[in-house]
Amino acid sequence: MNDFYDPTKLKIGQHVGVELDPYVLNYPMDSHKTTWVADQGGRPFVLRFFQSSKGKVEDFLQNSRKYASVKHPAITPNYPPFYSNLWVFSCSAVCGGENLYSFLGKYPDGAPLNVVISLFDNIAKALDQVHRNGLFHGHLDLNSIHVVNGLGLMTGFGSHNWMKRIESSEMDVRFFPPEYLKKDQQRTPASDSFAFMRLLMAALLGESILDKDFTTGLPDTHPNLSDSTWGRLLKWSRESERHRPKSLTEVIRIIRANLYKPEVSDSSATKRAVKRYIRTLSPITIGAGAFVATSLVAAIVLWPETPSTEKVVITPKAAQPEVVIETSFEALPQILEEPLISGGTAPRIEKIPPATFIMGDQSRMGDDNEKPAHEVDIPNGFYISKYEVTFDQYDKFARATSRELPPDNGWGRGKRPVINVSWYDAKAYTAWISSETNAEYRLPTEIEWEYSARADSNTAFWYGDNVKQGYSVCDSCGSQWDGISTAPVGSQASNPLGLFDMHGNVAEWVEDCYHDTYDGAPTNNQVWLANQCDNRVLRGGSWFDIPRVGRSSTRYRAQPDLKASNWGFRVVRIIQQSDDLPKSE
Repeated sequence: MNDFYDPTKLKIGQHVGVELDPYVLNYPMDSHKTTWVADQGGRPFVLRFFQSSKGKVEDFLQNSRKYASVKHPAITPNYPPFYSNLWVFSCSAVCGGENLYSFLGKYPDGAPLNVVISLFDNIAKALDQVHRNGLFHGHLDLNSIHVVNGLGLMTGFGSHNWMKRIESSEMDVRFFPPEYLKKDQQRTPASDSFAFMRLLMAALLGESILDKDFTTGLPDTHPNLSDSTWGRLLKWSRESERHRPKSLTEVIRIIRANLYKPEVSDSSATKRAVKRYIRTLSPITIGAGAFVATSLVAAIVLWPETPSTEKVVITPKAAQPEVVIETSFEALPQILEEPLISGGTAPRIEKIPPATFIMGDQSRMGDDNEKPAHEVDIPNGFYISKYEVTFDQYDKFARATSRELPPDNGWGRGKRPVINVSWYDAKAYTAWISSETNAEYRLPTEIEWEYSARADSNTAFWYGDNVKQGYSVCDSCGSQWDGISTAPVGSQASNPLGLFDMHGNVAEWVEDCYHDTYDGAPTNNQVWLANQCDNRVLRGGSWFDIPRVGRSSTRYRAQPDLKASNWGFRVVRIIQQSDDLPKSE
């Protein structure tokens, strides 16, 4: 029996696979360190390592090869597994975007129907297609779906189906069908259908509905769906396998029909209450109840008539309006510095309100990749760090995760912006901060970054069309660090939004893939991805660059695994808020 490498001993930066063209581990995706994001030849991959405690290596390899043949736009590609005397792992593409758990946090009371349809339409078609071939995802939950440009994509498709049992470490137990709780765990396409309906309900009603009993906890109606449609969804959401939908595409079809031709609800409150009660009863109880009801009707009909009595009319008290206490965007603190579980605090962040602005070159002095200028909507506010992430902050993360400390080029660490970090390093830092604060941190979108830099200006820099001393650190910006080194963060004046070093000091990684122009760019705030994301975007210019490179609209590309002494980053913290919060003008 081969003595394969223990995945729990894997470390960031370790080389795995073949010696001549290895995968380089970037950061783990789970607490057990069995799933990693890794680079090979400048391209990112997800590696899932074989665990001898979960099953047989023969089953792992056979399963990986089988699911490498699955092809669909809503499924991230899987590739053939790697197998040697030391290493055994499967390989798949990196999806990008944000996971569905995070995405639904924007809709605590349920997403609009058009958003739900956009999320699940392709997923339903993909599942129906693979189910016809006897294949299935197997661990479908909020973390196995990512949202990219508003569309849902399934990740890790079938990757756990070799295991003897799927446990809570592989799948959210709230999506476990009853057959997963049996001693001999049964996994079939019907298991996916069960999880799909739970995901759909989480999108329609808010993620918190998953913590309720679906037999009694689901509402009797939905404000945007007809009674007949909602009744079918409730039936399809039952635990019994015989109630699960045979076609998931049909589920989305009837929801779409309500979007374009809504029906009027015709149920009374009493009728809905009866329906809800009946859903909780077993067939035997229903039969006994029917017998009792028939007997009562017969008794009433045959009972002798009695003299009528005077009627007493009771006037009910006027219903009191329900008081809903909600934390509005305006009530949130303007500046926030969240504590870390391990001690210390996350980067200090500044609240940025919703806005609409013109993005791109407005002065006709920009490059082609800054055109065409276009209006962009930021419907929800967000927090962004006041300063670029410093060595102090990054070094704490690196030590906590046994990561190599980036060099400081002899300029000093402390409050200077961290440099010599790749896009993957920056992403790993945001993932760590998220886990340490139980909030969602990420890199800024290009839209968030440019609005934050502009601070409601339409000039080249937030303070005008020409650089001024005391406002930026760049080559010939007038500071003592120009063309020499980075400056301690906050050494120059802040912009009207309270943010420092948006022009110069270090260029900053953002979330988006690089595109040559703004043709087809999103018009509202979201990460702009691409099928072939070879390059990511850097913004803001640096101590090394001429002033022109530091303009608000300047953007340039770099491979995500590259590092430089004039590149760093700052972070965004997402604000979970309902859509009805007021939008600033």
